[in-house]
Amino acid sequence: MKSFKAVRFQIVSESGGVTEYELEDGVIINKENSGTGWLLEIVISDFHYETMKAYMEDETLLDIRVVITRPANDPALFDATIKNISRLEHSISVVFECHIYTLRQVYAESLLEQLIDEGLTGEELKKSFNRMMQSKPRLKDEKLEK
Repeated sequence: MKSFKAVRFQIVSESGGVTEYELEDGVIINKENSGTGWLLEIVISDFHYETMKAYMEDETLLDIRVVITRPANDPALFDATIKNISRLEHSISVVFECHIYTLRQVYAESLLEQLIDEGLTGEELKKSFNRMMQSKPRLKDEKLEK
């Protein structure tokens, strides 16, 4: 098994909307030897308790994005279900069982398409693309959900 720091966490809805959760802490474990995928534990505000509890009770299969180790890394994409929620003082710990489903460059392709649609070409396109691949801003076609 290998463990890594989780630095960003998002849930993608069926409509394509993206909800980002501010992490107080997070760890993701690759259970490579067991062949059963990954475990993710995040600590987030207890404001999200009812939402997470509903996902767990309904056994909802969630489409999640997790940025591992450094904020500049590409997000890893997982199908996940919530296995446990623990209340902390002002936070909750949420444990997910995850299966990685792709490491494609969907973000890079979408970013490139957006920049071309904005009329960038040549050196300006290359510089903007490289800068934005480092900072990973939310793309225009991603709907932010609260």
